Amino acid sequence: MIKRIVPFLAALLLLLAACSHSSGGGGGGGATESGGDSSATPTATELAVITEMNFARTRPAEYVTQRLVPQKSHPTLDLNTSSTFQDSLTECINEMNALASTPRGSLSAGNGLYKAAREWVQKQGAGSSVGHQTGWDSRVRKYVNATVVGENIAYGYSTPEDIVAALLIDDGVADRGHRKNILETGGYGPYTHAGVSIGSHGAYNIMCCINYAGGNYADK
Repeated sequence: MIKRIVPFLAALLLLLAACSHSSGGGGGGGATESGGDSSATPTATELAVITEMNFARTRPAEYVTQRLVPQKSHPTLDLNTSSTFQDSLTECINEMNALASTPRGSLSAGNGLYKAAREWVQKQGAGSSVGHQTGWDSRVRKYVNATVVGENIAYGYSTPEDIVAALLIDDGVADRGHRKNILETGGYGPYTHAGVSIGSHGAYNIMCCINYAGGNYADK
């Protein structure tokens, strides 16, 4: 497994890119993608992030065994430099094992969500800033109709396995918002679709933006 491109600082960025969640009716105008070919489609790696999230959502106990338990003795995320990493990891393992009897459904790839995520990767990745766009939900709703939308962002992780595991462990994020988005806990979701965009970032080499949506979902 390829380790993170940025060995420690990306872990800190999870704190700054705490996930978001918004419910409500659709809004915004027609979809006009900024900075790129609107006919672009997700790469195999971007689609693999959705597959990896579905692994965690639909088979949480198996995910724990294959992805999280090995992190206890042989961390590959380089987060073990944090004094709270092992506690966050144990908390995540316990929570996911508790969900084994009530797994979540699979997320389908949403083209509008991919475009919304790609727009932010293109805009933010050109510089060195981190975090969510002000009014990020309006950007998402520019491309989709949905009852509820959400967003996760990670910086410095290069593989689907590392991206999803880091967001689930959510070390340094007090409300575990990334984990709540993926597992639909704490009032987040329910989601039916996701879109993922991965691209370069001026400060952390690589970033991944994930947008979620549920409830009467339709691309615009």
